[in-house]
Amino acid sequence: MIFLYNERVKKNIVIIGAGFGGTTAAIALARGIGIYQDEYEIILIDRHRHQLYTPALYEIAAIPASRAPQDLLKSSILIPFADIVEKRAMRIVTDEFVGIKTDEKKIRLAQAGELPYEFLIFALGSETSYFDIPGLAEHSFPLKTFDDAQRLRAALEKIAGERSRARVIVGGAGASGVEVAAEFVNFFCAVQEDNGARKPVCNGEITLVEAGPDILPGFDAWTVRRAKKRLQELGIAVRAGCRIMSVAQNEIRYKDGAASEYDILVWTGGVKGPAILADSGMPLSDKDALLTDEYLCAAGGGNFIFAVGDNAAAANPHAGRMVIWNVPAAEAEARIAAHNILAAIRGQERRKFVPQKKYPFVLALGRKYAIADLSWMRTAGFPGWCLKQLIELRYLLSILRFKKALAIWRLGIKTYGSND
Repeated sequence: MIFLYNERVKKNIVIIGAGFGGTTAAIALARGIGIYQDEYEIILIDRHRHQLYTPALYEIAAIPASRAPQDLLKSSILIPFADIVEKRAMRIVTDEFVGIKTDEKKIRLAQAGELPYEFLIFALGSETSYFDIPGLAEHSFPLKTFDDAQRLRAALEKIAGERSRARVIVGGAGASGVEVAAEFVNFFCAVQEDNGARKPVCNGEITLVEAGPDILPGFDAWTVRRAKKRLQELGIAVRAGCRIMSVAQNEIRYKDGAASEYDILVWTGGVKGPAILADSGMPLSDKDALLTDEYLCAAGGGNFIFAVGDNAAAANPHAGRMVIWNVPAAEAEARIAAHNILAAIRGQERRKFVPQKKYPFVLALGRKYAIADLSWMRTAGFPGWCLKQLIELRYLLSILRFKKALAIWRLGIKTYGSND
């Protein structure tokens, strides 16, 4: 006699994108799924096999290859998903999202094809926005991926060896632009030291260009003042109120008719939602992000699709605009989205997403100096840099087992500290 067993098909809770928001959501779901684990499967999808620790990208671009070879850098910034999902009620799928059928509750993956979902979280992050400025995409270096950082580092080293004074322009003086510019200051000295120069000359001419009236738009006056002072100490020129209109090879033209020559142009001036969302059939914001309600449900997706992080346009009533795209906000949204999915499964009440008036941040401004505002305290200088290291350790401990988290953290301090 043959017995046929029909294993119950589990319903899928799918998270697309394993950055800060996606990973936080997946871990929160895995922790809370409890007795429903036999009914639901948590699937985290990403096209890569590692999570990229994006806050360290500027450090990769600004450390000479002689001080940190590629394999070392990968170990310090690329966190294997296998380590993240270890002993958790979730699984990782390495594949690329290419489309969605909301009416059928299915997504399409490049390799695996269609995958049904009961609940879905979009956590795809953002893409670089060039604002249709002629020549900008062709002649600038973005800084969104590990490969971007590697290409930028190689270009900087090449220029440092060819020019007596390298001209570097960073377009966009938000948090990323300010950090990038500050970190580059030590790069040219370090290259010469590593090449055997007895008296190295810091031959980098670094200029920070901002279209708005001041650097760090959206930050408070206390932070802006200290950042300006620090940039001045580092010898970085700041040009605010300069809107880039076109870019050619080695030349930038501004709205006021002025022009600047450059050797390296780094673009950190804007991001937008992923282009793939344009084909989703779901309503998008003016920055191509998914519009969400107060529960973080994406418009057009019923109560089954959520959006968190940079691909979400969540309203912030405190500021009268959308929630700022940064790591603390993405993690907070992810926890609410996970809670609301679990609440729907349990038949409990959902929770509204209430943005903070101000999210904590740390701005690293070179040579073991950082500006830190954690809401309950703020400081600048070496204490701020120490807080940055503790915050990074805290994040690693939230996603990894203790020994692995500590090993990556110590490797990062050892690697990037050598360039300070």
